[in-house]
Amino acid sequence: MKKCFKQTLMLSLAAIALSTALPASAKTIRFGMNAPKGDNPEWNSLVAFKDHVEYKTEGKIEVKLFPSAQLGAERACAEQVQQGAVEVCLVDTGALGGFYKNIQVLSVPYLFKSSAHAWKVFESPFMATLAENMRKQTGIRVMSWGENGFRDFTNNVRPIKSPADLKGLKMRVMESPVFMRFVQSLGAAATPMPGSEIIMAAKAGVIDGQENPAQVVYDYNLADVQKYMSTDEHILGVHAYIINDKFFNSLTEDEKAVVLEAATLAARIENTQKLAGAKKYIDLIKGKGVQVHMTTMAEKAQFAAVSQEPVLEYLRQQVGPELVKGLLDTAKHYEPELYGR
Repeated sequence: MKKCFKQTLMLSLAAIALSTALPASAKTIRFGMNAPKGDNPEWNSLVAFKDHVEYKTEGKIEVKLFPSAQLGAERACAEQVQQGAVEVCLVDTGALGGFYKNIQVLSVPYLFKSSAHAWKVFESPFMATLAENMRKQTGIRVMSWGENGFRDFTNNVRPIKSPADLKGLKMRVMESPVFMRFVQSLGAAATPMPGSEIIMAAKAGVIDGQENPAQVVYDYNLADVQKYMSTDEHILGVHAYIINDKFFNSLTEDEKAVVLEAATLAARIENTQKLAGAKKYIDLIKGKGVQVHMTTMAEKAQFAAVSQEPVLEYLRQQVGPELVKGLLDTAKHYEPELYGR
């Protein structure tokens, strides 16, 4: 009898402890992303977001993380954020083009001279206005902008050191008119397809090459089916930490401040780890036998001279000349800070 009483008492105390671990009215943020769980910039940034929000709100907001596209690929995840089925996602801005076409303006080739240059632009009034316009039109709020890595060329035919080296190559690109126009301007045949099909397409000879950040080239085993890589850094992938605006407005003022601070923290962790890991991934790719050409600034200028204007012409038609000019002027404004001028 005493033993039974003790067991009942212990269970009751455990239940009380469990019930007080989190507030009964705790709010939940489901946070989705494409990247896998592990020691990578995206996952580390999400963990930082979760820890900061739960710590600062004393558990009043619980953050559940869903890596590896468990809540759907980026476009699907963004759609669920818009609908309110998911609270937060980390998505490349390319996935937002179907919701807000003006976001395409961020795909100007050779716009950013470096990661540090891009980070300055991310914090500019131009980007704040772009985010606010998207919020009004879509109900998707951008909490912060992050770096998704500079995109580089890989292929199985020859080293790419100048625009002429791309002529005639069949290059896989994202299913984006901007990327198709960019590759075509360099004389290559643009072959749009999902990233999941790259390896099989390369093995079958359907494509000669593709373009992606070095981290993606290594983590997704693309280096196993490519012989050459050039670090031309043609377009910077931009990540958006997005939240459903209606959910955001349901938070208290203190909770809003914590969530926005956590998103800023997450973006900065991702940014610094992406840049710090650049050499690591190039070395790993070299270790797989890929011949890597380190593109010089002079070579980048040659690529920009050929490809930038055709893409700008397309973007002016799609989003308007004023928006394009605003981004170019913003990038130019922050560029001197890189050189201490």
